[in-house]
Amino acid sequence: MADNINDKELEELNEIYRQKMEALKNSPKHEHEHKNKKVKTVVKAESSEKSSDKKNSKSDSVNVDDRKKKLAIRINIGVCTAFFAITAICLIVLPRPTVSETEKRNLATFPDFTWKAYWSGDYAEDISYYFNDTVPFRDTFKSIGATFRSLFGFSIDGAELNGTISQVNSGNSQTEVTTQSTKPIQIVIPQTTESSDSTPAQTDENSSQTGGSDETSADSKPKPDDSVYIAPSDPDAVIVAQSGTQIAYVGSDGNVYAAVLYNGNRSNAEDYAYSVNTIKEKLPDANVYSMLALTQSTFITPSELSITDYTELSDSVFISNMLSKDIKVIDTLEALLPHKDEDIFFLRDCHWQQLGAYYAAESFAKAAGVKFADLKEYDEYGEYCRGSVYAATQYDGLSEAYEMFNFYVPKNKYTTEYYNSKYEYQFEYPLMPTSDYNSNSFYSLFMVADSYIKHITTDAGNGRVLVVLKDDYPSAMVPCLTSSFEEIYVIDVRYCDFNVIDFCKEHGATDVLIGMTTESALGEIGDTLSYLVNLQ
Repeated sequence: MADNINDKELEELNEIYRQKMEALKNSPKHEHEHKNKKVKTVVKAESSEKSSDKKNSKSDSVNVDDRKKKLAIRINIGVCTAFFAITAICLIVLPRPTVSETEKRNLATFPDFTWKAYWSGDYAEDISYYFNDTVPFRDTFKSIGATFRSLFGFSIDGAELNGTISQVNSGNSQTEVTTQSTKPIQIVIPQTTESSDSTPAQTDENSSQTGGSDETSADSKPKPDDSVYIAPSDPDAVIVAQSGTQIAYVGSDGNVYAAVLYNGNRSNAEDYAYSVNTIKEKLPDANVYSMLALTQSTFITPSELSITDYTELSDSVFISNMLSKDIKVIDTLEALLPHKDEDIFFLRDCHWQQLGAYYAAESFAKAAGVKFADLKEYDEYGEYCRGSVYAATQYDGLSEAYEMFNFYVPKNKYTTEYYNSKYEYQFEYPLMPTSDYNSNSFYSLFMVADSYIKHITTDAGNGRVLVVLKDDYPSAMVPCLTSSFEEIYVIDVRYCDFNVIDFCKEHGATDVLIGMTTESALGEIGDTLSYLVNLQ
């Protein structure tokens, strides 16, 4: 049939089709669909644009945050780097301390090189220890650290306590802790029976403690009626903090006190006695004295808190009985007991008050047969101090428990020269520099520091030359002797690098006083004395 359609008919059909398509194109429905397509296209375009804007905004925000984080990281790295760089420079440049006044010891020295120490590793270990032990401002930083640690409380019987402790559990009752009282603890002498006396040879202690020669015994004044000594007792005393042998405890009166519990090793008594006897043997023309200073362990600390089988007093008698009859023994019990109701000891520090040292010095001067100045011949001062036991225990009940420190500066004329441990001259300075007083290191008021050897020249004019071999305890005694001896050499055996017997000979010693606590005599300080006596 298509074959029968001519060209004219085909052309007419195409024209009809064209017109229909034109009409359809111009119809309202088509226009509406066309418009919808345009709207959809526009909306789609706008949506695409908005989506693109959101993506760009989010990207910008992420970039800003990243820049802030990177900047913070750079600042943090910079600050840390600067801090460690400054610290490193300070550790290199600043002078390193050689002595710790708070620990009363020489600090480590840089080790000498030896191949043996190098290959064993000891050399590197000693270098590390030297740098750790001699950090600049060491004592200051330790004090700051101790104060900071105290903010975190402490543990008693497994219970963690924080803040200010107002009460301490003692059995079924509670004892209130107060820290402001400065009322001294009176020595308690309760009525006891012989069965309750656990101290070896307790009944003979007072008579045995008397000086080691008939001369000193004959000159000593009569003992008071209560001279048969009975240790202080407080069954209600409760330990609230402890570090080694240093303790804070609450007494039956509700006050908080501090003490250092006696921990002497009697097995070392023979070594100390041998050292003192050797000094006398090598210095036959000099008067040699032994003074074992009794501490608050004997006069204040409740006996119930004892941690040893023997007491400080019984050990001091045990040692004295081993000394040669040519040694003059200074009886500190006899010197202090008549003054037991006076403030002769600190209540929160391990030392005695200078008043206690004064009475011991008086007993020594009497044994030496020299003049001794009355307290009226001193300038008296009183300052508040914080006891040393706080630094060890960090018990915050002691942090503000200041007490009065009374000290006496002699008025007679004297000069004091300071030397290092090799006896090399360092400087001249006051014997008791009151202007340098510090409530935390108050015991350094006596002759600046134990680490210096002192040579004191006085106006006594009697030709007597005294050498004092000591620990830190007799430091408070020395100022009380400036009217008694023309020259005084003070040597803390912990800071000495020479033979002390040779030193006494070279400086014409007429009198040699070995003075230290009983525990020191039975410990490392006694060993050090033995070393210095035999040093070649």
